[in-house]
Amino acid sequence: MINGWIILGTIVWLYLLSVVNRAHLQAIHFWLGSIGLFLIMAFSARAYFVWLLSAVVTQVTGWWGDLTGLYTSSYLNGMISIKNAHGLVLLFVDYECSGIIETIAYLSLLWFYPMYDRDQKIKLTFMGTGWIFLANVFRLALIASILYYAGSGAFFIVHSVLGRIIFYVLVIILYYNVFTRVQFDQAGSRFNYGGK
Repeated sequence: MINGWIILGTIVWLYLLSVVNRAHLQAIHFWLGSIGLFLIMAFSARAYFVWLLSAVVTQVTGWWGDLTGLYTSSYLNGMISIKNAHGLVLLFVDYECSGIIETIAYLSLLWFYPMYDRDQKIKLTFMGTGWIFLANVFRLALIASILYYAGSGAFFIVHSVLGRIIFYVLVIILYYNVFTRVQFDQAGSRFNYGGK
């Protein structure tokens, strides 16, 4: 039944976008488009793409573990196993850890962002998605590596605090470069600071 709701929501969303576009309400078009696309992609991804992204993230994160011998990964189960003198710690790469929410949020904003043309949006889609993916892999590899030495007692601090801070700082760097800096550059060229 959720597929029917996704289809109905998509039809209503497209109709509202066309109405707002004909009325030349650019700000409302951006927000309605971004929020609607985020919701549609989030519900669709949860049903169809989370397992795939979790498996790929787990597999790529596992390369560092294979190289260093600190941990192993199983992409079929979306699991990273950290075995050390303290015991065994299992880290499951699920919906929250896959990075899908952050990726969908970035794409939803980008595809309706009025500062770029279509070719720039396609380029930034691949660059931004890759950046978020690698930031997530770095975060998980760092968490697993620290847990190897610190043990399961450090899980909350390492995963919920340190890991999230590192990941979100890297995502904020992406957002600044894609969404904020372009506005500064355009404002600077419009007002020609320092010129006559």
